[in-house]
Amino acid sequence: MVRGVPACVQPMGVSADLSSIVEAGALAPSADNRHCFEVEVSAAGVLLLGSTAFLEAPYHRKLLSLISFGAVGENMRIRALRLGYRAALRWIPDPSRPSLMAELHLTQGEVVDCGLDAGIRGRHTNRRLVFSGPRLSEAELGYFHRRLEGAEGVSLCFLDSAAQRPKLLRLMRIAEAERFNTRVLHEELFAALRFDAGWRATVEEGLPPGALGVEPGVRWAFAQLRRWPLMNALRRLGVHHALGFRAASLPCRLAPHCGVLTASAPTERSAITIGVVLQRLWLEAESRGLAFQPFAAPALLALPEYADVPAGMGERLRLGWNELTDATPMMVFRMGYAPRPPVRAGRPPIERWMRSVAEAPTR
Repeated sequence: MVRGVPACVQPMGVSADLSSIVEAGALAPSADNRHCFEVEVSAAGVLLLGSTAFLEAPYHRKLLSLISFGAVGENMRIRALRLGYRAALRWIPDPSRPSLMAELHLTQGEVVDCGLDAGIRGRHTNRRLVFSGPRLSEAELGYFHRRLEGAEGVSLCFLDSAAQRPKLLRLMRIAEAERFNTRVLHEELFAALRFDAGWRATVEEGLPPGALGVEPGVRWAFAQLRRWPLMNALRRLGVHHALGFRAASLPCRLAPHCGVLTASAPTERSAITIGVVLQRLWLEAESRGLAFQPFAAPALLALPEYADVPAGMGERLRLGWNELTDATPMMVFRMGYAPRPPVRAGRPPIERWMRSVAEAPTR
């Protein structure tokens, strides 16, 4: 049995439909399993707002949150349609309110099932080392490309050819190795891991170690790497290169499919749309029984605005990406078949994100 997300409990004063819509949003992916949003629900629908943590976040964390907001909004829209509402979702409806990310306006409609809602609760990150085949056919991959409908400025490319995959693997290794090589990146990486939970339990926020896909024989050693003095000594011996290879390059080498989402518009403006598309692809994979794992580091560490990345390493990543795409890479993922992980990250009760509540929207 997979340990992870509990069933939704309806808060007092909130209709069952609104609870379900907000729950669907909370089940969207977030950086390090820490959502940075709040919601206001009313008879008109749902307002999605960035929290104080979002407003005060550094550039790269804010970008990750924007991607997450896109996934949150898309989940809420999908759930509302399935519950029989017309769901009009407007992003950044009031530029004078920096915290207001989106407005989901709900009115009476008919049940619309786009085939993705059933995957919202089951969606998860699968970090098992090996994703097996067979590869999907071009027709099957076409279903994923069709999920980009309406996502202006965003493109999807599967990097599965003999010419493309080695170039991607090199970028994966460089980026993941740097997360163990630079102190700020190392501290951010391990701050998300909840070693206090042990290897068999889930947690409501942060990442449970049992969800990382770390082999039992090396779990103790991996946990010791959270101490920077030890990691600092090991990186001088080049151990960070081996860690980067194991964390990203090898898993992607062993996956039938690797893809990248790119954007042609300015990065911050595109981040929300990237989140919308990422969630659609993830839910499509879930509906087809496919394992899915996203990787943000190879794309985000290449951005010139990422202040904590050494300049030389960022330039190496940008030069490498220029060989693969003319647009700005925003998210990499791998996809294939694998058993579901025994432990998944959980979620707090939905009251955690609610600022205020009112009556149900009109049906």
